[in-house]
Amino acid sequence: MTKTTAPAKTPSPDNPDKAHKVEGNKNAALTMFIGAVLDISWQLAIVVLVPIIGGYELDKHLNDTPVFTIIGFVLAMAGTFVVIRKVFVEYNDRIVDSPKEKQ
Repeated sequence: MTKTTAPAKTPSPDNPDKAHKVEGNKNAALTMFIGAVLDISWQLAIVVLVPIIGGYELDKHLNDTPVFTIIGFVLAMAGTFVVIRKVFVEYNDRIVDSPKEKQ
């Protein structure tokens, strides 16, 4: 194994088509990022609001202490972890061109 160093300056592409492909990759990455943000936002809204509001309404209906609200909060925290992990794994699998695949 030999050590290589990075070039001092990023070389510009010799072919304009290559520059267009790089710009296309940036647009694809931006599109994927926006999709991921929109995907996770509605899932988190449901996972957080439904258990907490449901617990609050159940406590109000039963004239009870905030036991069900606290249970709803704990469920919301667990659901948040599950949603973030699921979205992370899903979008991590979509990444192509990893350095290991090029070797």
